[in-house]
Amino acid sequence: MGSLKRKMARNKAKKAKKELKEQLNMFSKLGGECNACQKEYDKTSKEHVTTWRVIVREQEGLVRLYCPECWDKAQNIVQKIEEELKSEQENQ
Repeated sequence: MGSLKRKMARNKAKKAKKELKEQLNMFSKLGGECNACQKEYDKTSKEHVTTWRVIVREQEGLVRLYCPECWDKAQNIVQKIEEELKSEQENQ
């Protein structure tokens, strides 16, 4: 029974290593500017790393980068659309 546990543990570790490798490959696709406003992204800046948003679409192989200002604008637009849809549904 011990060898089965070891085999399962090795398979689990192998799978985790493969997933990590795939994620690191996606990181290499990260651009150097905001996808919306083309503002420069500094990979060495701690502030940029913690405040900028990275959106990954694994099925499509896309990695998009957004600065905080563009991200906030997009969130506000989505919120307004959701509110409009909600008010339309209530009026029907």
